[in-house]
Amino acid sequence: MRILGIETSTTQASVALLEGGKVVLERSSARPKQSAERLLPLIAELLGEAGWERSSLDRLAVSVGPGSFTGLRVGIACAQGLSLGLGVPLVGVGSLRAMARAVPDDLPGVRCAVLDARRGEVFVAAYATGPRAAEVLPPVALPTASALEALGVQLQAPVAWIGSGLALLGTTPSCTLPGTLEPSAAAVGLLAEQLDPATNPALPVYIRDAGATLPDLGAPAQH
Repeated sequence: MRILGIETSTTQASVALLEGGKVVLERSSARPKQSAERLLPLIAELLGEAGWERSSLDRLAVSVGPGSFTGLRVGIACAQGLSLGLGVPLVGVGSLRAMARAVPDDLPGVRCAVLDARRGEVFVAAYATGPRAAEVLPPVALPTASALEALGVQLQAPVAWIGSGLALLGTTPSCTLPGTLEPSAAAVGLLAEQLDPATNPALPVYIRDAGATLPDLGAPAQH
């Protein structure tokens, strides 16, 4: 399966080509204000370098947030246009879930991803290990001052902490490999191969609740 992954939820726009569960090429542009102008050229450059025609793509994938409101709109609109034009299925992938997918399977613990949400908050979510990065804690915005305490109550050790937002919490990441500090198009594409387009639509995930609290997780999910 040939997949094009698109990630625009943070300060960089990135695109990746994957085939058979392997990353073929990935490229990024650190110009968030110009991501609309740069995204399609990035895709064209990558396809040209790989020698792929657009018509050879089997699936498209795009990050759906949480993240930059403008960035998400740009990425999702681009992916939807390509999907419609090519007649190719489109999968929406959570940006925090993509970060969890980038963590090596041999690192123990639930993957807790943390990103700066601005306004004194962080976006957090937790996922199980494995190719699907099954959701353990859904994405939520928490006050920076109390996030660690709230997460400590809800998540059982060991926890693999990832994400650039950990700096705001004074915590060191458990993993700093590419795609674990901020979401990557490569991880978005890897997840898209595992997820059903019908149940993972490309709809933006906007989270902004200054009084957000963690839900009661209840019994551990079976994976």
